[in-house]
Amino acid sequence: MAITAAMLTLVSCGEDKRSDVIPPKKLESILYDYHLAQVMISDLPSSERYKKDLYFDYIYEKHGVSKEQIDSSLVYYARYPEDLSDIYTRLSSRIESNIQHIENERRQVVARAAKAVEGDSANLWYDTPLVQLYPSELTNHFSFIIPNDTNFKANDRLAWNGEVQFLHAEADSLNRYLQLAFTAEFANDSLLSVDTVLYTTGSFHLQIADTAGMQLNKLYGNVYYKNNDTVTSGVLLHQIELMRYRHIESTDTLFTDSIHTRIDSVKVSDTSISTEQEERK
Repeated sequence: MAITAAMLTLVSCGEDKRSDVIPPKKLESILYDYHLAQVMISDLPSSERYKKDLYFDYIYEKHGVSKEQIDSSLVYYARYPEDLSDIYTRLSSRIESNIQHIENERRQVVARAAKAVEGDSANLWYDTPLVQLYPSELTNHFSFIIPNDTNFKANDRLAWNGEVQFLHAEADSLNRYLQLAFTAEFANDSLLSVDTVLYTTGSFHLQIADTAGMQLNKLYGNVYYKNNDTVTSGVLLHQIELMRYRHIESTDTLFTDSIHTRIDSVKVSDTSISTEQEERK
């Protein structure tokens, strides 16, 4: 009985210890986010390096763990080299796959941007067609910049459109909103900007039309998500497009000129006929 009780105590202690250890697949996801955070932190200017703690705090919040729990889990798996090796092997493959995916997308964007899009109307959206935002300071905003290229001309009408879906929303709330801004910068440094705020699921349509013949320098847009109710409820933007509508010169003047020309021609013919009749007399 004493031996059985001792064994149960050992098993119980082992289970308690194991329950504090992060499972392999979850630890892999945490380490992956750590890698992304380190990459983003390395791109921060020196004046913003103070934000690095926000990146790691977001990871802890996202996965529901603490730094101490991550450290203790790594110490635990260090005792089992094969398990730790499997975690890092999968992590490495995931990172390499993500790098390849990003590179492929970059090549597609460059290829599309270099090719002029023909037609009076065209979708020139080169970025991701789907954006998901959460209230955290690291994940509550999205922005894009599109420099001028051969696809834009003076007097083009531009429209940024998309669908918005508020996630896990039981009811409409003024504490939760999505703010969008669409701006055109022109060669003379002047700006035209439109914006909107959404509180419910629906569509957004931001249009820049009256450019007064100015040459476009670049387009940029910003999205900001605010939610004071909960940190878990997000918002999804999808079916995003950036439409360009080419300005077409009116043909009314040409049509009128053609009518006048034909009328003048008829008058000349009538005069010629009258002259011939007088000569015969």
